[in-house]
Amino acid sequence: MRLVVNIPTYNEEENIEEAIKRVLVQAKNLKNIDLHVIVSDSHSPDKTGEIVKRIAKTNPKVHYLDVKEKGLGIGVIKGHRYAIDKLKADILAQMDGDLSHDPSSLPEMVGYIQEGYDLVSGSRLMKGGKNLLGWHRRLFSRGSALYCKLAWGTFGISEYTNSYRVFTKKLFEKINKIKEVPIVFVDRRGGYSKAKIVSYTLDVLKFGLIVRLKNSITFIKFLVVGTFSYFINAIALGLLYRGQIYSMKVLNQPLLHSWPTVDHAPKLLFLSLDRLFLASLISIELSIVFNFFAHENWTFKDRSHTFPAILRLLKFNTTSIASPIIQLFFIILFARYLNLNEQVGLAVGVVVGLFLNYVINIMWIWKVKPTKIS
Repeated sequence: MRLVVNIPTYNEEENIEEAIKRVLVQAKNLKNIDLHVIVSDSHSPDKTGEIVKRIAKTNPKVHYLDVKEKGLGIGVIKGHRYAIDKLKADILAQMDGDLSHDPSSLPEMVGYIQEGYDLVSGSRLMKGGKNLLGWHRRLFSRGSALYCKLAWGTFGISEYTNSYRVFTKKLFEKINKIKEVPIVFVDRRGGYSKAKIVSYTLDVLKFGLIVRLKNSITFIKFLVVGTFSYFINAIALGLLYRGQIYSMKVLNQPLLHSWPTVDHAPKLLFLSLDRLFLASLISIELSIVFNFFAHENWTFKDRSHTFPAILRLLKFNTTSIASPIIQLFFIILFARYLNLNEQVGLAVGVVVGLFLNYVINIMWIWKVKPTKIS
């Protein structure tokens, strides 16, 4: 199994030789792992390229890639691509060339990959990790992590701004499991940092807003459908039970006028099968059917549709059972026991059941289509 550590660089002549040595010395701790290092250099005007080329001439485990373009992201991507296509890497890693990342964490990180994780990320912010930078950069790291958690909704991850990672080439096809390990992060030994705090902060903010907006669009659509569904439910309930829409009289008598009220209705255990109960069931089911077709053709149109529509409708009815039970509970509670209008109970039940339904819908009925990255 081959591990290729990608070190993207720009003007790292003061640090790169020592960085390569520190990585290669870990070979003794990586059993059955063929360890290689590739320096993907963004055409540095200093002696970074010369130093790496000199080392590569005598060490077949060291490789130099002249990216010819500036940019950390370009070096990372092209370096990994080269590692897969040319060096036949099974496991990929990346770390900075300024000696801020400690390669002694590599064996532990690779160990988690061998256990089945797709991505192992070094974290300064979890228990056992250390961030030895100045207070202003520590504040930046903490602030960025908090922002990313809130913007992206990834509360199970503590570190976002560190670039010390190990992952498999299969990560480009599908991500299943992510693991963090604590690391010690020290300030660079020589030269100037690649980090430009202002531009980096703007990039993080911009990306976070884009992700949050993209994630929110589906939920906004879900809320819109839920709003229309509520009115369908409320109007049907009013016409069936009272012959009115809210307080406005529409019919001379309810649509279910022939069905008995609570005083004369049959009972099933503790349930009274009266007009309110039947009207609630019918109106709730109408809203469920509307919800399904609206979500099917609008809210989750771009998500997985692996079963015939009729089966998904039955599946949707089954998973939606919690919401009608909640709505029915609040309708009966407010109308029968609190002597309030049944519409108040319906509104409360709809709100309570809304978020539960959203989670069930995105986790089971309309899953996100797997995206393959090549």
